[in-house]
Amino acid sequence: MHTLKLAVTTLVVLLTVLVLHLQGIEYHLYMSYWYYDIITHFLGGVGIALSVFFVLKNPRYIIPLTIVAGIIWELFEIYYNITGSKIWSNPYYIDTIKDLFNDTLGSVFVYLLIKYKK
Repeated sequence: MHTLKLAVTTLVVLLTVLVLHLQGIEYHLYMSYWYYDIITHFLGGVGIALSVFFVLKNPRYIIPLTIVAGIIWELFEIYYNITGSKIWSNPYYIDTIKDLFNDTLGSVFVYLLIKYKK
């Protein structure tokens, strides 16, 4: 992917995730729509994966570094108590696993896109 096109695509995805996240918090969309969290985490995984590829230019780091970023985000949610469920409860574990799955799914999407685009 051309460097400028990759940079613009990465920024658009990251800004979209930021806007969706801020709107989700402001208007309680995470609680109102069960799928909202899935969309933001999938796109977050796409954004992180594109960022990793843009910086490192090596697709083999896309999935592992996106998973690490997802784990860091989940720790951020714990620290600021914004998990949406009581910490260490079954709903909390389910939400965390779902979030990490969708982050990873976004990174796999980018990885496959880059791998087969060459």
